[in-house]
Amino acid sequence: MAVQRPRLIAKGAAALFCGCLLWTSVGPVAQAQDEESPTLLDKITISSYATRSPQPTFDVPALVSQVETDAPGNALAGDVADLLEFTPGVEVDNGPRRNGQTISIRGFDDEAIITLMDGRRQNFESGHDGRFYVDPSLLKSIEVVKGASSAIYGGGGIGGVVAFETKDAADLLAPGQSVGALASFGYRNASAEYAPSLTGFGRYRGWDVLANFSFRDSGDIEQGNGNELDTDDRLLSGLFKAGYTLKDFHMLKFQAQVFNNDGQEPNNGASASSALSNIIVDKEVQDNQFSLRYVFDNPANRWLSPKLHLYYNDTEVEEEDVTGRLVGRVQTREMDTLGFTIDNQTRWAVSGMHGHTFSYGFEIYTDDQVGKSSATPDGKRGGVPDAEALTLGLYVQDEVALHTPIGEVLFIPALRFDHYESDDEIGNSQNEHEVSPKVSLSYKPIENLMLFGSWAQAFRAPNLTELYPAGLHFPGGFPIEFGPLTRPEIGPDGRPVLGPDGRPVQVPVLRPDGSPVLAPTFFAPDNRFVPNPDLQPETVTTIEVGAGLNFESILAANDRVTVKGSWFTSEGDDFITPEVDVRAGTTKILNIPDADLMGWEAEGRYELDLFTARLGLSYVKAKNDDTGEYLLNNVPLTVVAGVEFRIDALNGVVGWRGRFAERNDRVGDNDVPTDGYGVHDLYFRWTPHQHWTPDGQGLGAISVDFGIENIADKAYTKRFASLLEEGRSFVTRVSYQW
Repeated sequence: MAVQRPRLIAKGAAALFCGCLLWTSVGPVAQAQDEESPTLLDKITISSYATRSPQPTFDVPALVSQVETDAPGNALAGDVADLLEFTPGVEVDNGPRRNGQTISIRGFDDEAIITLMDGRRQNFESGHDGRFYVDPSLLKSIEVVKGASSAIYGGGGIGGVVAFETKDAADLLAPGQSVGALASFGYRNASAEYAPSLTGFGRYRGWDVLANFSFRDSGDIEQGNGNELDTDDRLLSGLFKAGYTLKDFHMLKFQAQVFNNDGQEPNNGASASSALSNIIVDKEVQDNQFSLRYVFDNPANRWLSPKLHLYYNDTEVEEEDVTGRLVGRVQTREMDTLGFTIDNQTRWAVSGMHGHTFSYGFEIYTDDQVGKSSATPDGKRGGVPDAEALTLGLYVQDEVALHTPIGEVLFIPALRFDHYESDDEIGNSQNEHEVSPKVSLSYKPIENLMLFGSWAQAFRAPNLTELYPAGLHFPGGFPIEFGPLTRPEIGPDGRPVLGPDGRPVQVPVLRPDGSPVLAPTFFAPDNRFVPNPDLQPETVTTIEVGAGLNFESILAANDRVTVKGSWFTSEGDDFITPEVDVRAGTTKILNIPDADLMGWEAEGRYELDLFTARLGLSYVKAKNDDTGEYLLNNVPLTVVAGVEFRIDALNGVVGWRGRFAERNDRVGDNDVPTDGYGVHDLYFRWTPHQHWTPDGQGLGAISVDFGIENIADKAYTKRFASLLEEGRSFVTRVSYQW
């Protein structure tokens, strides 16, 4: 690597040492000042990530969505797209192949979103592959925080945060149970996928242990038009957690999460296979993640509630060409992330009507990327530079809670400082810093109404692949026709006819037989990456205003309705985008000077006895301020809806859900519009046997899930996608817990 690399590592080690030293010096002083903690937040908590302080989702001055992975319907999910498909404002892009899926929030792609797995940053970066790899059977929940989040999470938080939480023993143990096991088997016919899973878990004398083994084997994906999408996956994953609690308040937990997917699919999983431009490869994905966490949580201590987290991620994608002109070529992309965070909260009650919750912390992480190819003289892979980055962050946030005679006020100012630097092996480097402020405010004049607003600045630093790419992007030699020759249309007066823009109207030049004269064919040269170490970070200023309603006994004595929505606008500077010049044979990552995004989102839920209905809407309009051209951030009006009934006589739950999107015709000059669509799912859960003895060691629980996804076998694509989604699929899962 470059000469600067030891310097980056040395800086990281020094910062880590200073952070630990600061912690050990402050800790005893704060502990000595401990006093009885006032109860300022006595409601059931739902959101843990929106403000880093557990808050009821309704009270958070932002839009937050929670996905419970074991809920009826969600339990049938084969990938993350199935789990998030019915979450307002969220899309999983790049088609139905799980290896290439990425998440977007409010039109911002995965690079502008912070993705966390049990608190670990998922920083793997690739133009053709996904950003994270996880089997849904390992997940307990997904929390989606929408809107600018750099003030507490740092770079990449322009669009929001997606936080995955895996299961613990406490999530599976029945009341009174100390040890148990869960076995399940699932099948999906559209991809001929079968999925067995086995989990063991238990608690004993302070120990909390869980071990999971999951396997999936799937074939080609049948699309809505009846065609099959080249895909062949064999996925093996596992999760091991061991935690120990000492004296009720001190918890130490180790976690290992492994993932291996051995499959065969196109190099670019977001596009159809092609003998020239998108060859078939044997693709092996290995993702191993390890973490060690310490938590001190004594409710009586208002000064200290520290959380220390050390983690390491190692992600590697290896591809061997099966078709094309370089059969046998092996290319790899590997990213290692080493991270450490310290977070603490201090609670201060000024009076019974006025309280503060201070959240503050320190973060450091390094990313180390290596690309290899067996077909180049130097063994380097084009577009995957050998490079390293170091990021340091400090943040502080104050949640000011005021209980006044005219209502409750929650005022949350936050500020974060980030320093980041990187270099590649040939001497290119970058050294920058950013400050991210945010101010949020909510007001509840009555318990059932909440008004909120926020102003935030967020940023995304360019990643290593955007800064330092080099080598071959794609081979040339293929013909490009520039279309028919044209000439100005001449009017009856002998002058050129002018269009609405004042320019001459062009008409095709025709041969005597009436056919158009085509321009000469151009043979594209090899396209190569051009590094751009001067690439600037994206910066976005977002303003959001919204409201929430939460009422009971509206149409009946025991019903409840909850509605929350917002309008937002974002002004962006230096948006990062690729520029592919086919004629010149170059690909370079550039900044768009100015961009504007505007949108709105709403989500509602109605509950009455055994009946639940859900509805969500989202819309985003994005333009390049300088040219007026639409950007890829556009999201057409999209509606998600669902209805669910609990049938106690059958020990079952039956539900319907749908997703509907308008035509996406706000596209750039080089983009293709996508048609609108509507898809419907049905699901049913049957729990014929749910018997436990008082000590939790009884007969156990059986659960049978069945669903029909995309009932009408709709052939559709999501916005800006080139692949049709999965067609009609019959899905089932049987599980038994004892």
